[in-house]
Amino acid sequence: MAATVRRTLTPSLNPTGLGSAAAAIYAAVVMIWNATHHHGVIDPQVIVAAIGAAAFLYARFKVTPVADPKDGNGVPLKPVAPPAGPAA
Repeated sequence: MAATVRRTLTPSLNPTGLGSAAAAIYAAVVMIWNATHHHGVIDPQVIVAAIGAAAFLYARFKVTPVADPKDGNGVPLKPVAPPAGPAA
């Protein structure tokens, strides 16, 4: 019986996840900065950063689906059970 390979999410393997986190943190910092300096909290920088974070997050789940994770070579990380077909 083959052992299931555990998946590690290191920064080198997860650039879209890091990009999403960075964009969300940037948007939060800009909002806090604007609030403490008596400016409007929502401005074009915040909107662009939020849209960027959402795009990165969308790409992260589109490129690496959680239901079928693969390694860098495209090999499934856990063995797939053969489909049950009609007995011949």
